[in-house]
Amino acid sequence: MHASVNQWLLRTLLTISFAIGLLPSSFAQDAPAKAPPKEETWQVIYLAGQRIGYSRSTIETIGSDESAIVKTASDTFMTIKRFGQTLVMKQALTTEETPAGELQRFRFEMANPPAMSSVTSGKIDGRELSLTQEVNGKPKTTIQPWQEGVKSPVFQDRVLKDNPLRPGEIRTFEAFVPEFAKVGKTTMKAFDREETKLLNGKTEKLFKVGVSNSLLPGFTMETFLDAQGEAVKVSSTMLGSSMEIYVVSQAEALKAIEGAELDLAVGTLIKVKPLVKGHGSKRIVYKVLIVGQDPSDVIPAGDTQTLKKIDAESVELSVISIPIPRQASVGKVAEEYLESSQYLQRDDELIQKHANRAAGDATDPGEIAARMETYVREKLTKKNFSTAMASAAEVARNLEGDCTEHAVLLAAMLRAKRIPSRIVVGLVYADRLFAFGGHMWTEANLNNQWIPLDATLGNGGIGAAHIKLADSALSDDGPAALSGFAPLMNVIGKLKLEVISVE
Repeated sequence: MHASVNQWLLRTLLTISFAIGLLPSSFAQDAPAKAPPKEETWQVIYLAGQRIGYSRSTIETIGSDESAIVKTASDTFMTIKRFGQTLVMKQALTTEETPAGELQRFRFEMANPPAMSSVTSGKIDGRELSLTQEVNGKPKTTIQPWQEGVKSPVFQDRVLKDNPLRPGEIRTFEAFVPEFAKVGKTTMKAFDREETKLLNGKTEKLFKVGVSNSLLPGFTMETFLDAQGEAVKVSSTMLGSSMEIYVVSQAEALKAIEGAELDLAVGTLIKVKPLVKGHGSKRIVYKVLIVGQDPSDVIPAGDTQTLKKIDAESVELSVISIPIPRQASVGKVAEEYLESSQYLQRDDELIQKHANRAAGDATDPGEIAARMETYVREKLTKKNFSTAMASAAEVARNLEGDCTEHAVLLAAMLRAKRIPSRIVVGLVYADRLFAFGGHMWTEANLNNQWIPLDATLGNGGIGAAHIKLADSALSDDGPAALSGFAPLMNVIGKLKLEVISVE
């Protein structure tokens, strides 16, 4: 029930990892990178010490001189367990760029069976980017302004040897990140050589370069290079576990994946003392500790949450329950919380039908919201943990999924009745596990207040056993939706909870 967000974020960070520094990263400021011959690279991906996947990349140059085009293609395959069910993720990225690294066109596909693949593709024509995003089999094309000099997401993979960094040197440049369909600022910082453990158990003294991207704040990938400037290893901390990627032979990359034995959903739970009727509580006070970080920088205050600072790494968090008002008016909010988007297809025929059936003869927005929460809980009878996240229209058709599918369908149905909605990511208490885990739910704006709804639980609103970390309208034109979920990625493995009191 609670692991879907974790898996979506796992996919996101792995995707961003490939975009911002799986291989050496740099920016040739004075001259273009040398046009490479056709090359092939295989990599293996480990999480928490277990093999979860592999990738294959090729790069070749077509033509010569100023008319040359550098073509790259990479395919990534990953599999892990979630509450005993196997989740499979496949990514495919192709790019075309100039020898100087300027992006010309790209195509990025994310497959997560049984959900339909999502595809983002684009072509640059002068000062414009023609961007097509396909969700639930329906493409949407927009024309966006394009800044000259923006680099391909894989340009840095081939430049470092031609223009190596010096210890202590920092470089930045703008590059397009297909996962977010946006331009982000890549920052690289070079360190000195350090003893590094390799896949074969041996250690070598390798040159370390830290790579980060503005679209995923708080995360740094560490790339380790040998004397020839070739990437040997990449590492990071994700969801409380170490993630390591090694350049290997094809035979090594294609060995049997062990990730089916790694249940990340269980491994990322935050244990607490048992909460009695936590989801029926009116108020819970927690002590929150995040190692090396101020929790108030991660946990937002709002209608349901207040924070009181204890010290540099801990706060007292008070969470209250706000009941669903049964006599309500629709709140006045920004249009993005009402409009149809690629993930929340308000105008989809099936979503409209579900919204009408759920609302029945109700006319009060509060009563409609309550009925919809119950309706989604009852209709999604197949609790499928093999999907990271499907769009609302696909959920309306298949009626299966876990917390993310419940949340997006409810949000879209609310908008179909002109009730503002947004999705929320955070932590929720799991009664049977005596622990908090990653979760997604929905909020509706009623009487100018954001009212929490959880269609996964279907309890008629929520108690104080939900801790909110971020929210998103999931709009097409707003900030990158996935960036809103970085706080959860940033705290798992570092956050500790203590229940102080329960009302």
